[in-house]
Amino acid sequence: MARDHRSIRRGLKNIRRVLLPAMLVVASAPAAFGGEKPPRLQPTRIGSIGDSITQAFDSGFILSNPSESWVNGYFGFLEDLLGFEDVNSHNQRADAAFGVDSNVNGSENGADMADMVAQATALLSTDPYYVTVELGGNDVCQDDFASLPSPLDYVLDFIDGVMVLDPGLMGGAGGLTPGATVQVASVPDVKQLYDVGIDQQGALGIDCETIWLGTLIGFPCTTMLTPFGNEESRRTVQRLNLAYNQVLEIVVNIVRDASQDVYWEYTWSVWNHQIQPNEISSIDCFHPSSDGQRTISELVWSDGPFAAF
Repeated sequence: MARDHRSIRRGLKNIRRVLLPAMLVVASAPAAFGGEKPPRLQPTRIGSIGDSITQAFDSGFILSNPSESWVNGYFGFLEDLLGFEDVNSHNQRADAAFGVDSNVNGSENGADMADMVAQATALLSTDPYYVTVELGGNDVCQDDFASLPSPLDYVLDFIDGVMVLDPGLMGGAGGLTPGATVQVASVPDVKQLYDVGIDQQGALGIDCETIWLGTLIGFPCTTMLTPFGNEESRRTVQRLNLAYNQVLEIVVNIVRDASQDVYWEYTWSVWNHQIQPNEISSIDCFHPSSDGQRTISELVWSDGPFAAF
């Protein structure tokens, strides 16, 4: 494997030693000229940044299931009639508590952290007051080990996206409406998905291990699901998976304190959750099922700033 646990530790040290002090200097400068943050806006305008998880890909039916997205999902007579599940999404929770005026799913299947800038830029035109970020599963799930981003590369892509949403950190203008909230969710533990899914069945009663043989012809996540992997290689990828979450938390904590305009939040809840068999798609043995979408919605909302509602 191209990167072992020693290189992961080096990447984390580089972030702390080189990147973060520079961010502290730059990000704290605007704070000297500003006051307190404006009041937090209610989540009446929702936008999401993410990948196939937020698209609810293969959650209940094949391909994307927008009504079952943990962030943007919706449920009514038609969804009930067609057999979709009610995942009690953030859109539904916010609508019940505050009323939602805008609900935009800006995620894209196959997206990784390098796509955050484009998604954030597009989302700004919808003026969201509550933005979720769930990116990193595809950074962990590469076609080969050499393509796995280092923690430093991963977090630099994230910082680029942060600066689009909150350019005031660099003394710039634009970005989210002051008082908006960005909720950054941790990357799921892909090895735990492997460990649970290995004993499950997917589409047409085919066992998941057989479905994962598709990594030989393009099925996602060769780095974790390849039949040529072993426990050591999977644990190395898991450590990188963890490192992505660690650097996300570090940066979010810094911008949370430095930002004069935006409320930044981070939750470990998705990584910490013990995945259950019913939370894995029965279609592809890889994506969250409808139950999995419901669980992610509950985890992130309960650990977020609007949980009391």
